Amino acid sequence: MSSSQPFGYLVLDPDGPEATTVPLVDRIFVGRECAGVDDAHRILVGEDLGVSRNHLEVRVDLDAAQALVVDTSSNGTRVNGIRIERAVGVPLNNGDRIQVGNRVIEFRTDTAPAPATSQGSPRSTVSVETPIVMAMVMADLINYSTVSEQADQTALARDVDRIYRKLREVLTHHKGTLIDYVGDAFFASWELDADPEAVNHALSFVLDASEQVSELVKDLELRYADGSPLRMGWGVTIGSVVLRLMPGAVVMALGDAVNLGFRISALAGREQRPAILATHAIREASNGPFAFGPPESVTVKGRVGVETIYGVFPG
Repeated sequence: MSSSQPFGYLVLDPDGPEATTVPLVDRIFVGRECAGVDDAHRILVGEDLGVSRNHLEVRVDLDAAQALVVDTSSNGTRVNGIRIERAVGVPLNNGDRIQVGNRVIEFRTDTAPAPATSQGSPRSTVSVETPIVMAMVMADLINYSTVSEQADQTALARDVDRIYRKLREVLTHHKGTLIDYVGDAFFASWELDADPEAVNHALSFVLDASEQVSELVKDLELRYADGSPLRMGWGVTIGSVVLRLMPGAVVMALGDAVNLGFRISALAGREQRPAILATHAIREASNGPFAFGPPESVTVKGRVGVETIYGVFPG
């Protein structure tokens, strides 16, 4: 394909009577202004407050024979209903739909995609200012502080990276979005307004991820002092969350359900508890092939009263 020939097309409002088709040769910017970009390389989508001045970029990677969408907004972008991670290139397939505020852009191409790699490109989260209801999975490496203090730092960085690469790979398969991971903490979500099966997808993910990580850590150099493999504790919760983009493009999640999820993950796998713990609300909302252990009432740090939690197992 010549570098001057379109790799594909972006169609603004594809279902409307005034659909606009723009050829994608190298890159196209989308937003309210896209200042400094010529008309052939931008799509302006009006004064929707849900659209940033420079909201996203669609670029062509000729070597990989694929187009990538990169979110650069403060309000977030969805591809086929799933919110994508800020500043991470997400591959587009023919017919994929990009949600920009209240507008839809459809990607169309006849170019066959390059073979998928084992790592893939995760689809993860970015911030919004209005509360949204999410099913969430929080996870952390048990006794990570002790391990990190005693471990060779090169091995620590390498093996933790392997664990989180695996988690992101599994997360994409289960239609989840990454909110953040720092040190030993992993935080993923499923939005109920975009995914009616959010709770079931979260539970499917956590069971799959727990199993795959348990196998992965057997081959890692990083281990506990007694030579045993690393273990992870998992918490699953649901509730209203506000996501805010902080300086430096850091996403902050605010909400009682967020705090509760992290507190539960800190209990999981400790003191003879199951590795996966879920709240009563998750148990009530699930209708998939999952089994829940007997209820346990626990006092959760920073909360008044007790919380009922359940171990989660394959059904």
